[in-house]
Amino acid sequence: MRFRLFTLLFLLIAANFTQHAYAQDVIVKRSTVIENYKGKPYYIHFVNKGETLAAIAKAYNVSVEEISADNPVIAQGLKADMVLRIPQKSIVAIPEADTKLKTEIKTEQAKPAEIQKAQSKPADDPNYILYQVKKQETLYGISKQYNVSVDDIINANPGFDGLKDGMEIRIPKKKSIEKASVIVVPSEKDVKAESNPDEVIVKTGETLYSIGKAYNVSVDDLIDLNPQLGGGLKAGMVLKLRKGDAKSGVKSTAKKESEIIGVPVVPVGPALPGDCYKAENVTSTYKVALILPFNLADATEALEAPETKNTSEFENFNYFQFYAGFMLAADSLEKYGLHARIQVLDGDRLNDTLTIKQTLRKPGLDKMDLIVGPMYANSFSVAARFAKKHEIGIINPLSRRENIVDGNPFVLKMQVSGAGVANKLASFIISKYPNATIIAVKNDNKEQKAMLSDFESIIKTGLTSHSFKGSLQEVTYSTDMMAGVAKKLKPHAKNIIIFFSNNKTNVPNFVSLLNPLSKSNDIILIGMDGWEELELETEFLVNLNFHQVTSSYIDYENEAVQQFITRFRNKYGSVPLSAKHAYLGYDIGWYFLTSLMQYGDKYITCLPDYKGTGLQHNFYFSSPVQGKGLQNQDVNIVKLQDYKMIKVE
Repeated sequence: MRFRLFTLLFLLIAANFTQHAYAQDVIVKRSTVIENYKGKPYYIHFVNKGETLAAIAKAYNVSVEEISADNPVIAQGLKADMVLRIPQKSIVAIPEADTKLKTEIKTEQAKPAEIQKAQSKPADDPNYILYQVKKQETLYGISKQYNVSVDDIINANPGFDGLKDGMEIRIPKKKSIEKASVIVVPSEKDVKAESNPDEVIVKTGETLYSIGKAYNVSVDDLIDLNPQLGGGLKAGMVLKLRKGDAKSGVKSTAKKESEIIGVPVVPVGPALPGDCYKAENVTSTYKVALILPFNLADATEALEAPETKNTSEFENFNYFQFYAGFMLAADSLEKYGLHARIQVLDGDRLNDTLTIKQTLRKPGLDKMDLIVGPMYANSFSVAARFAKKHEIGIINPLSRRENIVDGNPFVLKMQVSGAGVANKLASFIISKYPNATIIAVKNDNKEQKAMLSDFESIIKTGLTSHSFKGSLQEVTYSTDMMAGVAKKLKPHAKNIIIFFSNNKTNVPNFVSLLNPLSKSNDIILIGMDGWEELELETEFLVNLNFHQVTSSYIDYENEAVQQFITRFRNKYGSVPLSAKHAYLGYDIGWYFLTSLMQYGDKYITCLPDYKGTGLQHNFYFSSPVQGKGLQNQDVNIVKLQDYKMIKVE
């Protein structure tokens, strides 16, 4: 199990690279994962069933003795799933500078035909064209231009021993760019061909989710508008995209330009500033750095650990699913026209700022359009200063601390702010329970103080304006204990108890002691974002009519979620887990890469006017404040019903 998990680590990073070497009896797949060990670069090879040591040695152009010297474990016999270090020799020269982690992943679409023509010419054999290699090009990048595999190029060039600037290589024509698969996003020609701008003809390979994203229509609305979908989605089917104008009886106006060119999400809310969306933004190429704590330097420790040790104890295994989700989003958006160079860097360590400082010195990082990560606080602080200096947007995916946006307008805080939570809570109670008794319980005078203050301020405003006609009580749990809560309960009335705490000890204790009071009182307990990670007794939560304010919610019955799970399993061989941030990675990738496509280098200033809906997280960024970064304000209220958390609104 340990080797399989570790294999997944590198498959996630090298998923887009495939090269083959041939042995006498079996085909050995040559790895492109390279790790520095004791100052020397090594390929990391995962032994497959049927492979022999001789075949592996031949594939990597080394001797059996060299492999044995670096892998003493071979003395016990070669076994499937064994991980070997193979000394790096000249096989295929990959010109990127970083030999520790070959993770620059390019999701560029093929170059226009006229550019390719200038770089290539017919070969003697009509089945090939000659291509002149440019400086710093890779086999993978060239293969993407011509829609052929890396193996096709290697096989077409016998004796190939690496790319060099100016050299000519043969490219097979059998999968030339002119025969690339048709993108299923509506083109301008398609739109003109359709008689009704509020209808779309389903094309082969499309799904309700892809259509909804392309035309900014929810899957639920598509189903409501098209009863024929009860029999399934079929190519050639005509779908209604929206209802007609009720007043005039005329269909709504033609699609926006952004819909015509296939941008999958159109902002919802106030009209965007005139300089936000520009059609030419979609054709630009964007540079993105994804900085994560893969911690490959400690890979050996993880491999050699006892089988009884939980793999989650190693940093290596904690953020692979975030990476996988992000890259799936990039893959999806490539079909909609995304041009992106995504550089994945192993540059984040817990309580270590040296690694991130070294990472940020890599050539080209000061020219990024967007940085995602790092995850750890110390590393992020260093990276945020770097981003501010070079005016690059930088996303913090996990932190709930609001002060990370202070003094840095380039920080984009993904997790909802305390102000956003307070506003949602107050709005929910005022609209749903305007006569309730609110008991705001604080754990002490420090924890979530600002959030509680914001919440009480909104409720008091409601009392003044008479939009809220109930009452507001406050209890300090550390001093008043449960007796203080019991005194505030109002019999024969709705009591809404909100515990403003995430303390791992006090929250379970509070829920346990509150439970008996539910027998004689009408109580709704509202918990904070993050309570799902605490060990709470489900039966108690049922008795307390448990509600929760949360920045994340996954509807596993949603078609888009089900498609994501299927794609994730097919590509990575595992189930996406919210606890491992798979959905978070996808949502961040989709929202921010789409923002780049629509707004280009203006994306930070345009985010407050762009509401996005994800699989787990939604996006609604606060308006800019002088000298501060942006914080996500979107939050949900969910409740426990039939032992399942469902969205209240």
